Amino acid sequence: MTRQRLYPSGLQTLGSGGEEPLLDAAAMRQLESLSLAGVEAVVSGFGGQRPGAGRSRGLEFVDYRRYTPGDDLRGIDWNVYARLREVVVKASPSEGHVDLALLLDGSRSMASGTPPKFRYAQQLGAMLGTVALLGADVVTVHLLADGESWTAARLTAPHLVGELVEEVATLPRGRRTDLTASLRAYRRQSPDVDLAVLITDGFAEPADLEAALPELAGGAHASALVHLVDSAEAETPLRGPVELRDIESGERLVVEVTPATRRAYNERFEAAAADLRRLCEASGVTYLRAATEVPALDLLFDVARGGELVTA
Repeated sequence: MTRQRLYPSGLQTLGSGGEEPLLDAAAMRQLESLSLAGVEAVVSGFGGQRPGAGRSRGLEFVDYRRYTPGDDLRGIDWNVYARLREVVVKASPSEGHVDLALLLDGSRSMASGTPPKFRYAQQLGAMLGTVALLGADVVTVHLLADGESWTAARLTAPHLVGELVEEVATLPRGRRTDLTASLRAYRRQSPDVDLAVLITDGFAEPADLEAALPELAGGAHASALVHLVDSAEAETPLRGPVELRDIESGERLVVEVTPATRRAYNERFEAAAADLRRLCEASGVTYLRAATEVPALDLLFDVARGGELVTA
């Protein structure tokens, strides 16, 4: 049975369009190993710390229960198994599950870049969500665009990884950026979560970003903003007379790109990124700058090893 999806008015549904799958078999094998060896580090890396006080797996448990398929293998008490030959897991009051919200910016500006930033956001979101599901956490995907929010199904078990990838691969697309309104719509529709991760290019008015970040932080115990940056945006290679077009409004402007113009552009880009990072810090949101030329899988392993997604 096909589940009907209801999208906000004006959003366009885009299928895979013949693109390569978000996850192939090799990536899945690596994500499985990452989920077993470092799911705690991956989740904490995006939230600054393990979200949800007293929710860490295996800590402050109050009882044992029989193992059931889908339980975190690291919760098994092997000492009990050695004595009783019975597989049991430690049960905490909250079962140690983390409720993860993946929020993807679906505005038109995310179509730019090589690879396109939205495709990169889909892949990174699918991979992070897969690690969480394989670690017995809970995942919900949200698409933010045009001041609205579309919410997919709430996925609660490892065997739903395929559904997660399908949901992310077929997300609708919007036109303009209004992060504040979109995040407010998301919060109206969804309960507070343990960890919220927003994947965006940060192309928004400063006032919009300043108002949006407290909304992101207010709906979660821990939150992160992954700032997608294409190398051509960070340091423009353009020279001579060029026509610039705003990808969202369609406004066009002809400029003469001189060495001084390029320096000024690069400086303003870095200043805007620094401002976004300061706004995140002021709102208690973890800021992660991600270069889209770095494979998404490599970024996840960097987070698991404690590295920052920051490039020069």
